[in-house]
Amino acid sequence: MRPYLVIICILCSQILFAQPGQRGVRQGNVPGGRLGGQGGLVIDVVISGFVVDESENIALPGAHVLLKHAMDTTRVYHVTTDAEGRFSLIINRGRYYSSVSFVGYESYISDEPFVAFSSVNDMDTIKLVRGTLLDEVEIAGERPQMRVRGDTLDYDARAFKLNPDASAEDLIRRLPGVLVDQGRVTAQGENVRRLYVDGREFFGDDPSIALRNLPAEVIERIEIYDRMSDQSELTGFDDGQRNKTINIVTRLDSRRGQFGRLYSGYGADNRYQAGITTNIFKENTRVSVLGMTNNVNEQNFSRDDISSVIGGAVRGGRGSSMAGGRGGGSTGGGAPDTGMSLNDFRMATNDGDNTTHSLGVNFSNGDREDKFRFTGSYFLYLANNKTDQITERQYLLDTAASQYYLENSMSTTNNGNHRINMRVTYDISEKSTLVFSPRATVRNNASDSYLEASNKLSHDRLLSLSQTDFDSDVNGYNYSGSMVYRYRFNKAGRTISTNISTNFNNNINLYYLDAINAYFSTDTPEEADEYAVNDYLNQRSDSNTENNTLSTNLNYTEPIGERSMLQLSYNISNAKSMTDRITNSWDEIGQGYDIFELELSNRMSSDYLTQRGSLGYRLRVGEFNITFDLGYQHASLTADREFPYTYELERTFKNMLPGATLTYNMRRGKSLRVNYRASTSPPSVNQLQDVVNNSNPMLLRTGNPNLDHSYSHFFTSRYTTSNNEKLTNFFVFVMGSFTNDYIGNSTLIARRDTILPNGIKLKQGSQLAMPVNLDGFATLRMNFAYGFPFRFIKSNLNVNGGTSFRRIPSLINNQTSLTNNYTTSGGLSISSNISQNVDFSASYNANYTIVDNSLQPRLNNNYLYQIVGLRFSLILATKWVIRNDFNHLSYNGLSRDFNQNYYLWNANIGRKLFKNNLGEITISVFDLMNQNDNITRNVTGTYVEDLRTNTLGRFFMLSITYNLRHFRVKA
Repeated sequence: MRPYLVIICILCSQILFAQPGQRGVRQGNVPGGRLGGQGGLVIDVVISGFVVDESENIALPGAHVLLKHAMDTTRVYHVTTDAEGRFSLIINRGRYYSSVSFVGYESYISDEPFVAFSSVNDMDTIKLVRGTLLDEVEIAGERPQMRVRGDTLDYDARAFKLNPDASAEDLIRRLPGVLVDQGRVTAQGENVRRLYVDGREFFGDDPSIALRNLPAEVIERIEIYDRMSDQSELTGFDDGQRNKTINIVTRLDSRRGQFGRLYSGYGADNRYQAGITTNIFKENTRVSVLGMTNNVNEQNFSRDDISSVIGGAVRGGRGSSMAGGRGGGSTGGGAPDTGMSLNDFRMATNDGDNTTHSLGVNFSNGDREDKFRFTGSYFLYLANNKTDQITERQYLLDTAASQYYLENSMSTTNNGNHRINMRVTYDISEKSTLVFSPRATVRNNASDSYLEASNKLSHDRLLSLSQTDFDSDVNGYNYSGSMVYRYRFNKAGRTISTNISTNFNNNINLYYLDAINAYFSTDTPEEADEYAVNDYLNQRSDSNTENNTLSTNLNYTEPIGERSMLQLSYNISNAKSMTDRITNSWDEIGQGYDIFELELSNRMSSDYLTQRGSLGYRLRVGEFNITFDLGYQHASLTADREFPYTYELERTFKNMLPGATLTYNMRRGKSLRVNYRASTSPPSVNQLQDVVNNSNPMLLRTGNPNLDHSYSHFFTSRYTTSNNEKLTNFFVFVMGSFTNDYIGNSTLIARRDTILPNGIKLKQGSQLAMPVNLDGFATLRMNFAYGFPFRFIKSNLNVNGGTSFRRIPSLINNQTSLTNNYTTSGGLSISSNISQNVDFSASYNANYTIVDNSLQPRLNNNYLYQIVGLRFSLILATKWVIRNDFNHLSYNGLSRDFNQNYYLWNANIGRKLFKNNLGEITISVFDLMNQNDNITRNVTGTYVEDLRTNTLGRFFMLSITYNLRHFRVKA
């Protein structure tokens, strides 16, 4: 199917459900309606109330009343009371927090939101308490850092005193319960998926772009909440599809003007960097431009910019036991991807020596008053990566034996990526809305790699050696989009909506393999060369993989009384995949790649069709919001293979998919949310095809056409509380999951030369990995954080801790292995709140991991990772700036030489320049002690490995920066 079919379906549904009416004409008992800032339909209602003196119950004319929307805090309304103490105004339908102030009285702030869903809403009378007059008493107070408003955390940026040059990321790091690590943001134990600036998308869905490029000084507040899907925001029926979201609310005086920065620098060993960040805000139109070029490992703005290398040169043990998806190490050197997640590769983006060039433009226009609103961005990313890596891996053969895999690899990768994101919201009428969100990516990845690898037994007996050259060129595109149509009937709460989603992607991969392998059959190392069997491979492989998905969801909601609602849903989804791979070996006679390798070639297609119907019920009782839903899913999986032999697969799956959500907004800044969902996941076409991938001849991989889909249960719970009087905050997050028919790994490690069923010979010590369905996969994680002021040094203290458990099932030589990982973590951090001229933070964090393996208990081991950090920035005499970033990292319990204790120390000194100190010239030194070691430990159900990867060492740089600040205050 093509996108134009989607548009036709949307138009047909609009004609079917539209009713006569004109925009701006109020119908029924609803005063009016328009679209909200995030695409939700906003209905105007009337709210009124009284403000009186609590003791004498007399009216207070001229009191200032403020109403703020609980979810979209950009909706703020102000009004003053009349001569009778009464106020009345038209607002958007929703839930609102209220605050009232009057001279001589204590301010009133509501703990719970007021629900305004009727056409006319009367608030309870607000009674103000007279203030106490004090004689010559100086009152010094602290601003509350955070308020809990329902399920939204509202942080006041003015409560944090930062350096004038601080970015939004520097501010985010100070927020209690928020962690920033290598561009990823975690809030309340969950990854932040979306980021908005004043309720608008900013460069797609990657939070790191805005955080690194928005100055902290333009921020008024930061809101963190769980954003519901577009359909749920309209209907109010929580479907459980939520994304942890950050909304940055800018100051009113920064919304008209230009701000950003220009910078450039040059240092030793021809190191350089330069960039521009500029934001132009004017009324409802906003334009942002980002650009950078450098060779100092300042890398991509977005995780999507590296997604194109998946299937390209990903480092770390190419050809490892990755056929089953999660639980394996990385693939590399141009090997086709077999299940590695994007986050796994994102962790490695700082590895090696990187040169990066990127340019991005973001544009948005319109607000919730406009009928048409548009947000779009374009991003260009070009990068070169050079990586050297050492891998030490221990495989678990049985209760008595182990096998060791050692690898030294070098790779060079050139990556290019173009990405376009858009979101279009169109208010067709007061009752109907259309939201279109397309996204397209075009990418190219070229990589060259060389590795030397060996297999040994535990007593140092050499089994095999390999030298492999691998060159790969991957080109591809991806298009995804969703179109949501929503219609509201005259009866409040009765709605119908449909969501059509598409995803089309194509990858064309050409690679060359040149490998020399030696296999040994003697126990005497001195005689190994005399008994060696050599094998030479010179092959070319062309492959094409396509994945096309089309899904449609139809929801209907019907109110039942004032407190409850029913929802009927129907979803149909069809995912089609195709892979075509041709492998040829070099023909010495014809001097070309003319020898067709049937067993290394494959042509296969698969089709996964699901239909699901569900019934949901939502109930609101006071502070409780409860949602239940139960769905029945019928799924069919078919596969058709043409060669190396014909094969047809047909399977049917029937599952019940329950779900439940409980939200309890307690008084005085406390909230509790509990969520449970069940879901299914099909195997990919790569996992179904049983063609052998020999990109690493010692670590072969193949698929499994007998795979079933997996069935998972997922549970989360979060409790949050804040005390504005004591300025304390606390949260605890618990998450758990378990999976039936988990797609894990089965690894065959040859004890002797073995002929596989497909005719391929597996040499002694070599391995074949294959995905299989296994039961027993489970995870459990708990995190907490507690923050409070440390007034002795005018700072804030945050304490965090947690524990996690992960069980990974696997098969090793047909024996079941359960690897249990237990991790306990804890730490604390102190961040200053003294002044803009004194900005420091100190932290300590530790992770202690216990690995327990059921197959080889003697391989159970424990390892400890600790990091101590100190960061400070001092401004002296208003002109001089001293910055320091010092970390001590410690690894204990790793293999052999991988235990490390080393220091990372970056420092610089700068001099402010120009009017208002907008410029700065700086001399910096990175990794002052030249001790940076890049070490990673991976634990899977099959092996334990340690990786050491090259990284940028010590260098000096002289740079100059100019901050753009030009704001116009609206008259």
